[in-house]
Amino acid sequence: MEISPLEITQREFARKFRGLDPEEVQTFLEQIAEEMTRLVQETTEQAAQIQRLEAQVRVNQEREESLRNTLVTAQKITEDMKANAKREADLIVKEGELNAERLLEQAHRKLAQVQAEVAELIRQRDLFAAKLRAILKTHLELLEAQPARPVTPGAPTPQPRPGGGTPGAPTG
Repeated sequence: MEISPLEITQREFARKFRGLDPEEVQTFLEQIAEEMTRLVQETTEQAAQIQRLEAQVRVNQEREESLRNTLVTAQKITEDMKANAKREADLIVKEGELNAERLLEQAHRKLAQVQAEVAELIRQRDLFAAKLRAILKTHLELLEAQPARPVTPGAPTPQPRPGGGTPGAPTG
């Protein structure tokens, strides 16, 4: 049963012979009413404060949940970025290795080509030297095969011809 402070102050009691002192009862009821008013007001203030605190707790819980979600998302993004960076780095390294292998293969091919060209030039040089030796040998043999002519004093010395060779020498 709820009793308000107003009901306490307006309550009237039946009087009986040799009953209670009405002023004392009234004073006591007024004191009770004042105390009850104070308690009701205090209870109301506390209830309002509880509601404010509960609202603040809910807001803080929502913030905490939001922060937790943000942190989880940030961690996931960070992990994804790390994974992507690693994949990209691996890809760059692999590309670099493939390029290096390709360049090395090209260098080997070029080396083989240059070595083949050098070998061909050496072969051509050796062939040219052999042919030149053969020509020189043939000419030497021809020169040695010719009889020696005595030099006659006062005889004109043969002069070289404009096309090469000497006059009177057999043409070959």
